[in-house]
Amino acid sequence: MIRSQNILGIAIALGLSTAAIVSAQTVPAEEWVGPPIQFTSTLSRAEVQSGFVHTAQTVPAEQRVGPADPGPGMVSRAMVEADRNLWLRAGLAELGEHDDAVTPTYRERMANYERMRNGPEFAIELSRLSGGASTAALTKTGAE
Repeated sequence: MIRSQNILGIAIALGLSTAAIVSAQTVPAEEWVGPPIQFTSTLSRAEVQSGFVHTAQTVPAEQRVGPADPGPGMVSRAMVEADRNLWLRAGLAELGEHDDAVTPTYRERMANYERMRNGPEFAIELSRLSGGASTAALTKTGAE
């Protein structure tokens, strides 16, 4: 009988300690993780956009990623269209976005595109799109 009383005593002691652990007061979540994150904004769309534009203008150039933003009016629509036409003419659009840049076909077409983009072909295409401006004048301004 003593053994059963010991076992019963141990079981009661374990039960009480377990009950004490389970019934311990827990800390509210706000005390250990902070207040809930607000997922909706009180700002209007215009306020968010102006904040974005303002932030982009105030970040120092050495902390920015990528090339500097072009100033207003630096690239005309005709220049963009001429560049796109040379890209298509070189056959780069046919390769798609996922072709490996180390394949011989890609390298050959990219070299052809760069040759046309930096050569007289670009000035000729720009002249054609601009309404027939002088190719010599466009070549001269492109070389500067």
